[in-house]
Amino acid sequence: MYEDFGGRARWGATFGSNNNLDNQGHGTHCAGTAAGTRYGVAKQASLISVKVLDGVNGSGSTADILSGMNFVLSSARASGRPSIASMSLGGGASTSVDNAVAVVAAGNENVNANTVSPARAPSAITVGATSISDARASFSNFGSVVSVFAPGQVIVGPWIGSTTAVNATSGTSMTEEIRHLELWLKEFVDFP
Repeated sequence: MYEDFGGRARWGATFGSNNNLDNQGHGTHCAGTAAGTRYGVAKQASLISVKVLDGVNGSGSTADILSGMNFVLSSARASGRPSIASMSLGGGASTSVDNAVAVVAAGNENVNANTVSPARAPSAITVGATSISDARASFSNFGSVVSVFAPGQVIVGPWIGSTTAVNATSGTSMTEEIRHLELWLKEFVDFP
């Protein structure tokens, strides 16, 4: 595991015909900007990896995604501790996925987020990405379902390849800081 996690990360579950590795670096980067000691906003949080997408091309089934979501919900309930699930994924419209989300990435296809799940979910707080110049990033999905935009371009965080590797990447998945802040606000403050 990446040293920036300080022993607070563990593998939780894998769904579908996937391996127990972050083959692309995406999960490591997202986890690091959420809870890494160097780049994260919740520097003492525990991390549990749940893999639902193929490590080669990033695709997966709705059934595997829902299985992963059920695992997270069951684990959170069993722990009795405050928990946040970060789902940095998106795909075709799915009512089943839409009904199970809170704060989500808008997506990176430069299309109306009203057409993709889970970004289109009525109950979701959907976060788009801004560029370094504080404008909507050219890749970020947009539309009336996008609740807020947050920095999502050239975000530095942990990477795969060694226990100290870092990489700067861009995408709506990189808006972790605002996504986790909004979850906290929704839970503890009268936030719509």
